[in-house]
Amino acid sequence: MFISTYETALDAKGRVSVPASFRAALGGGSRLFVWPAMDGSGCLEGGGDELMAVYRQTLARMAPTDPHRRAFMHAIFTKSADLKMDDTGRITLPAHLLEAAGIEKKLVFAGAFDRFHIWEPSRFHAFDEKMAQAALDNQSALDEPFQKAMASGNLPGIGATGTGDV
Repeated sequence: MFISTYETALDAKGRVSVPASFRAALGGGSRLFVWPAMDGSGCLEGGGDELMAVYRQTLARMAPTDPHRRAFMHAIFTKSADLKMDDTGRITLPAHLLEAAGIEKKLVFAGAFDRFHIWEPSRFHAFDEKMAQAALDNQSALDEPFQKAMASGNLPGIGATGTGDV
């Protein structure tokens, strides 16, 4: 799982070190994929083989003629870079991806559960403020999934009674 936020910078050769916890989340693999996020946020989205397998499985379930499938395949596979970390965990982000995210020197790696994002710092800070407000304004969105998990006993460490007995 990709968690936390790390601010860093490109080195003199245009490389960046992938945070150690992100390397661990990749399961020891040295391969990662990065593409412009499809949500229009202006960041890059990335992950490892596991995330790409999820996309492959999801897209394989869609009809080959489905225009949504074609759009998602184009957005992810056509625009992505297949990157390999060196022995010290560094990658070189291609110029077209740096340009797409507005990154010149400094950047932010932000964990996002099963994937990560790479941001230009000012874009990240604006997005972070927007998401903090959205989370504050929409806390009730967690109520129904939480209550269903409680009722079924599917919360780790909490039994169906909610007492902590499992």
